[in-house]
Amino acid sequence: MRFVFLGPDGAGKSSVIAGLMASLSSAGIDAGMRHLKPRMVATLRGQQVTIVTDPHGKPPRGAFASMVKIGIWLGEEWYARWFTEKNDVLVCDRYYHDLLVDPVRYRFGAPIWLARLFGKFMPQPRLWILLNAPPEVLQARKQEVTPEETARQCAAYLHFVQTQRRHVIVDASQPLERVIADVTDAVTAAIALGPISNG
Repeated sequence: MRFVFLGPDGAGKSSVIAGLMASLSSAGIDAGMRHLKPRMVATLRGQQVTIVTDPHGKPPRGAFASMVKIGIWLGEEWYARWFTEKNDVLVCDRYYHDLLVDPVRYRFGAPIWLARLFGKFMPQPRLWILLNAPPEVLQARKQEVTPEETARQCAAYLHFVQTQRRHVIVDASQPLERVIADVTDAVTAAIALGPISNG
């Protein structure tokens, strides 16, 4: 089953996920972790998965190239879901739907309604986890985008996750240990529910 972390830069996703993975391991839960990256595209280009430091630094792709990329992405997600995911739990640092909040980051140049349509066919996670914090807190941690863009993303992430049936919103402005504890409680409670189709 998949657990997806969303949140703007500065929300602390990497640190919280590391803490969650340690907690799951201590509890004897077989968990893997994945950063967001269409793997086939990266492999074909000989790229390594790297940390993005200038998320809006490149121009958008053309509409055709954008649609090809998300088509490959859709296929990869289902292939992984059916054939390659070996862990009982997969923790995802961002997910396809991140593109709907910040298409500039993913250089998406096609109509956004098409991206939303593709998103409906992506494997859905057991739980969406939004790390939410005031824009000024996020900006104090990272300044990779403008304050206005951070505020826009905060609102967009919140709107998106509230439309999802299985979600939790965690206050990421708390001390890290408290955030990890809140997330761990939410994830372990969701695991205890047992299998859910397409989760």
